[in-house]
Amino acid sequence: MFQKTRSIASIFYDAYQLYTENFKQLFRASWPIAIIYALVFALATYLFISDLLPMVVTLPAFSATNWGAVLMASCLTLAAQLLFVLAALLLASTAFWACREHKTTGTVPRPAHWWGVWPGLWYIKVLWKSVCFLFRPGLRHFGTLFATFFITLLFTAVLTLFCELPAIIIGIANIKAYAGAAAGDPLGMPDYMGKLTFAAFVIAGFIQAYVHLITVFPFYYAYGSIDTLEKERKRIKL
Repeated sequence: MFQKTRSIASIFYDAYQLYTENFKQLFRASWPIAIIYALVFALATYLFISDLLPMVVTLPAFSATNWGAVLMASCLTLAAQLLFVLAALLLASTAFWACREHKTTGTVPRPAHWWGVWPGLWYIKVLWKSVCFLFRPGLRHFGTLFATFFITLLFTAVLTLFCELPAIIIGIANIKAYAGAAAGDPLGMPDYMGKLTFAAFVIAGFIQAYVHLITVFPFYYAYGSIDTLEKERKRIKL
């Protein structure tokens, strides 16, 4: 039930229930977007580790630094990061679609097509409405929104760290290797290390997509709770 006053504990319990009970529908709706998200995440991380980071760790050798190459690597990494933000917004559209369907019908339907659900103009309207909500009735319930945001952020950070641990280990190995090379040691990295690093981040990114997808649902129920309180407040005024 969407339209209901909830405590913070109830918000997260109901969000977890909605996500787990409808995971099959969410997976069918989002798997193509999740693949795009994973590839863009892997690209952004790989460019940072393989191109930008080696140049950064060699910056102490100021006279030998190729600043043109550093600028190019920085621009490529920044472009990949911007693509990642767009991919994250694209991924979030699946959760917004599920919330919209659940609010209207009380259920999350199975997608009609094998290629999942892609956002339309409705998504832009929902995002704009969400931003307006934060600056209007949302400010009157700052405590609820802040608690929801903080707990969601903490929960997501812990799960993301756990899911990406293998990829993080490989990334640290790359960092140490490049730092050693900057100090004069041989790089000592096998030729397949770049491909292994990229593959590890693709897998981690795909898992991360479904960890991050759940973050929308607590705010869905927080919105329902605040909206109910606002309607009750207006009714009392009348």
